[in-house]
Amino acid sequence: MILLSVAAGRLRLRALRRAARPPADAEWLPLLRLLGERLRIRRRVTLLRSADGLMPATWGLWKPVILLPAQAEVWPPERRRLVLLHELAHVKRWDCLTQMMARLACAVHWFNPLAWLAARQMCLERERACDDLVLEDGCKASEYAAHLLEIARSFRRVPQVAAIAMARSTRLRGRIAAIVDGSRARRRPRGLPVGLCCAAVLALVAAVAAQKTETALPAPGTKPWFDARLRAFFAAKAAQARQMPHSPEGSLAPVLWSYLDAGARGDWAATTNLWLEAWRARTNGEPGLHDTPVWSIARETDLALEQFAHWTRKYALAYGNDIIKSIPPGGIYFGGTDAGRGIITAMSESHAEGKPFFTLTENLLVDSTYLAYLRAMYGRAIQIPTEEDWSNCFQGYIEDAGRRFAEHKLKPGEDVRVSEGRVQVAGQVAVMTVNDLLAKIIFDRNPEREFYIEVDRNPDRKFYIEESSPLEWMYAYLCPNGLIMKINRSPLRALPDDLVRRDHEYWSKYLRPLLGDWLGQDTSVAEVAAFVERVHGRHDLRGLGGDPEFVGDPWAQQAFSKLRSAIARVYNWRMRNADSPAEKQRMTKEAEFAFRQAYALCPISPEAVFGYAALLVSLDRVADARLLAETTLKLDPKNAQVESLLKQNLQQR
Repeated sequence: MILLSVAAGRLRLRALRRAARPPADAEWLPLLRLLGERLRIRRRVTLLRSADGLMPATWGLWKPVILLPAQAEVWPPERRRLVLLHELAHVKRWDCLTQMMARLACAVHWFNPLAWLAARQMCLERERACDDLVLEDGCKASEYAAHLLEIARSFRRVPQVAAIAMARSTRLRGRIAAIVDGSRARRRPRGLPVGLCCAAVLALVAAVAAQKTETALPAPGTKPWFDARLRAFFAAKAAQARQMPHSPEGSLAPVLWSYLDAGARGDWAATTNLWLEAWRARTNGEPGLHDTPVWSIARETDLALEQFAHWTRKYALAYGNDIIKSIPPGGIYFGGTDAGRGIITAMSESHAEGKPFFTLTENLLVDSTYLAYLRAMYGRAIQIPTEEDWSNCFQGYIEDAGRRFAEHKLKPGEDVRVSEGRVQVAGQVAVMTVNDLLAKIIFDRNPEREFYIEVDRNPDRKFYIEESSPLEWMYAYLCPNGLIMKINRSPLRALPDDLVRRDHEYWSKYLRPLLGDWLGQDTSVAEVAAFVERVHGRHDLRGLGGDPEFVGDPWAQQAFSKLRSAIARVYNWRMRNADSPAEKQRMTKEAEFAFRQAYALCPISPEAVFGYAALLVSLDRVADARLLAETTLKLDPKNAQVESLLKQNLQQR
């Protein structure tokens, strides 16, 4: 009977393939090709779209096929990439072959329950391995889990076919728990270990040995290293949520309270599932999840959980402790990146009470709900923009953008349109411009406070544009302050020599334990590229002189690189606005040194790659900029922005 079901499944696959058609959207095939090259898949993969709502699936050995649902044509780019990457992971691993062998073993040993248990465990580990590959590619765990959950609920799996479905609902809870478990080792093993493990697995299934397979999840009762810290943070934020004005518990979706309570208990699997449920409900417009400060509280806790779950303990604590000790009590800290908010809020003595300092993010000030959250939390201690301030900033920007539109003086990347005499604005530049205006209000209305900032500025992928959302008013006020920057009360005509020297020495000393003692003021771009290709590309750590744990922590690499890139952009701004050749040379030297360090820390960080390449081109060093982009593409072949930079801007020079 089992062998007959296998044969019937093969016939059903033939029928599915005959009824399917290639995707109508031409962008699918280039993406498939890029991801296939990235995974070094030599076999030709056929991509098809079914006529109905079938779940994404993969089958075939020598001529693999990936089947997408009909609705895939309207998927956003990120879901397309994640689904293809997951399915191509099955192709790369020859999972269809191992599945066939497992089914044959079950057919032979149909009477032995251990055969079925071993086959089931193999399926679970197979999916986790493919999930790990997707996460290694840089996808956020929470976003990937949300996509899997939506796919499992939206599409149906065709039974009795010899194909691998992407997200079986019966096995999804364990997969999601593994996805968000930051303590799992996700790096793929190398040659000999892989061969030994494959032999062991095949022997297990074929011989149906009595031993149990190991699971990558922690043993029952084991708590992650961040458990106590995050439980306390969730408990404090839950208490804060229940004290929020105009947001009684009964007026909110119950899932928010269940989510916060699960985090306070340390039930991280339930916490993750409840957050995904809340996010999906909010996206669907369910009541009690919009226009409430409690949503901002939930977002703060999810951000902390996401950061702590992915970082290694050593560097999460170093990041948080070193930033916290650089800010005096009573200061105001703008945490720009996810790490700059998530880790700092959870490691502060009390985020809700502003101890030891007040932490907020400039990136969300344009959201009136977030402003209401800040007023409820900090309104008695510091001045936060009002609803009227928010309205005035937004209207002022629209009027200014309308004038500049008429004068043909829009900023790079600015999306401004005029329809029936009305000015309409959209896009990242508009959002960040309003954010900056509101940040200036906070700065001006709290003159007794010291301000610090950890900036997250993703540069426009168009070359020569180093800031898609410029901090125009703030650059003149900024100076390095350890890992982050201080916003001085008055503009600085120039950065003092001793301050620049301290910054130079601080980062040189900070990077030695991470990357080794080889990166100096006179290190060439060729030397940096060789290091990047050897260490980040081939993972050859011989003679590293740094910390292999850091090289294996992509989240820490991204975060520390962004910090250094932000300081490099300050030097770059001062270089462009220098009032003397000597000052220009001084700032150029420091800008390049900082960008060089940022690139060595994380060579796929867009801030480091585009910022450093733009600086090199401005110095007429196009060959060095080209080498930089080529090296990044070796590590990240699917990076279309860097590929465009290389083809359109660097090879023509």
